[in-house]
Amino acid sequence: MYRKSFAVRGHRRCKGTIGDARLDNDFYAAFVELHIEQGPLLEQEKLPIGVVTAIAAPAALRVIFDGRGGHAGGVLMRDRADALVAGAELAVHVETAALQLGGEDTVATTGVLDVHPRAINSIPSRVMLEIDVRDIDLARRDLVLEDIRRRAGEIAQQRQQQLTIEMINADPPATCDPAVVGAIVDACEAAGASYKKMISRAYHDSLFMSLIAPTSMIFIPCREGVSHRPDEYSSPNEIAKGVEVLAHSLAHLSQKT
Repeated sequence: MYRKSFAVRGHRRCKGTIGDARLDNDFYAAFVELHIEQGPLLEQEKLPIGVVTAIAAPAALRVIFDGRGGHAGGVLMRDRADALVAGAELAVHVETAALQLGGEDTVATTGVLDVHPRAINSIPSRVMLEIDVRDIDLARRDLVLEDIRRRAGEIAQQRQQQLTIEMINADPPATCDPAVVGAIVDACEAAGASYKKMISRAYHDSLFMSLIAPTSMIFIPCREGVSHRPDEYSSPNEIAKGVEVLAHSLAHLSQKT
């Protein structure tokens, strides 16, 4: 929703900087995003709508272990500094850190593990991991991140590796605006749709829109919680109910601005 409208004339060359196009901080009255859940809870509980109260945000690390390569048959085990073994040890600790230091909403994933030179008869000389840690609690997420950093340093020292750690990104989580959440709840009742309040563990545009406008999200079920795969699916009826709740939400919010 927005407080005022504007139009851009086509086929016209504009001058200036991108900063000149910045909108006033109060330009948007509210922002509501309709999305599949990307998880199994709504389908498992046979609910058509999820009302999002908070959005988790990821922080991502790139970790590189540089060991010593060599022929797989020619270097004795006692003389090795195998970068893949170091990387594998850290990947296991990523899981451990999330389980031991995090909460129910803390998740950590080693999504990338690149090995060099990737030959069966060569000792890995370099390994790069990219690690994603998410939570709706910023302090708890950062505690897990710091523990992963600490353990990477220990592994590098114990296994005689050179270590490089780069922060790829670290965005703050968002708490959804109570008034927008309330409008979605009212919309569910108007549409005759049962619902549950829930958090979003996935990244969304709404996370960034929450920096400039009151924000919440509407979730609909997706089959088996699958997303980012070719078999991602929500039924036409589920989509239609989500659109109906979105329309009612916007109507409720327009009457309050």
